[in-house]
Amino acid sequence: MRRAAPSFLVRSGCVLGLVAVVVLGWVALHDRSPLGNFRSSEGRRAYEASYAAALQRLPPPSRTLDVATGFGTVRVYEFASTRTPPATPAVLLPGRSSGAPMWASNLADLVTTRTVYAIDPLGDAGMSVQTRRIEDGADQAEWLDQAIAGLGSPEVHLVGHSFGGWLAANYAVRRPERVSTLTLVEPVFVFQGLRWQVYAWSLPASLPFLPNRWRDRMLSEIGGTEEVDRDDPLTRMISDATQHFSAKLPLPERITDEQLRGLRMPVYAVLGARSSMHDAAAAVAVARACVKDVRAELWPGASHSLPMEFPERLDREVLDFMAAHDPP
Repeated sequence: MRRAAPSFLVRSGCVLGLVAVVVLGWVALHDRSPLGNFRSSEGRRAYEASYAAALQRLPPPSRTLDVATGFGTVRVYEFASTRTPPATPAVLLPGRSSGAPMWASNLADLVTTRTVYAIDPLGDAGMSVQTRRIEDGADQAEWLDQAIAGLGSPEVHLVGHSFGGWLAANYAVRRPERVSTLTLVEPVFVFQGLRWQVYAWSLPASLPFLPNRWRDRMLSEIGGTEEVDRDDPLTRMISDATQHFSAKLPLPERITDEQLRGLRMPVYAVLGARSSMHDAAAAVAVARACVKDVRAELWPGASHSLPMEFPERLDREVLDFMAAHDPP
């Protein structure tokens, strides 16, 4: 059964956060720090409060870990219990500005068959703390590899949404021996680049100094709705992230067709037919043409916020996919 559509800022937050990185590097030129940071102490407090409220929608984690890497400390939430079956764990990578709380609609299902780790990526808003500049895709894969190694599992099922999908694919290209399966949900810069309209819509929405009503209007253009529910905890968290946090991340380099052909682990790619980010049908075609072991689907009625729009269906498909490819 399809759940009620999420509030608008939740649906568009990943779009807003990603495009802020892609087209607004000049905004941060006055900030000489090479590290992601909050623009003010007041902004940090506002974000931490909204993050804590959004986190309450997740099942209680069994452990909260701060894993040391050469690029900073990575916040990881572990979801497991004494009743959790001993299967290969899953690692969840969120869209930009969303952090671990974005998986609130999915975690209750996903934790039923295996240990699940939800990560706040380095360089983005969240509870991870960056201490070294991230220069390129190799650095992105390196900090993630060190974080996964700190979890103690030789292999994981990797699941990424939006920018997290790119992060997962970038990792799988460079560390294939660590990835049992790769699940890409509405990934950006993997099978397709962004539509030019996304840049035009998101530029005004991403500027932290503009009035909220301007930002809301631009977000409405992205999501095709007039509803902006600022009482929703995840909405407030994403809004505070885009307004108060200055990300310092390299521009994503699209995964090349040659790199896609080199993937040998099973890949599940699911795209939303109504996605505003890219040509989803073309992305599915590229996935089928380039990836050796792939299951690529185009879901009618789904947008870029597919995990929140169809959580039960997505959870069921992902669980079945991981179970079919668990190492013996």
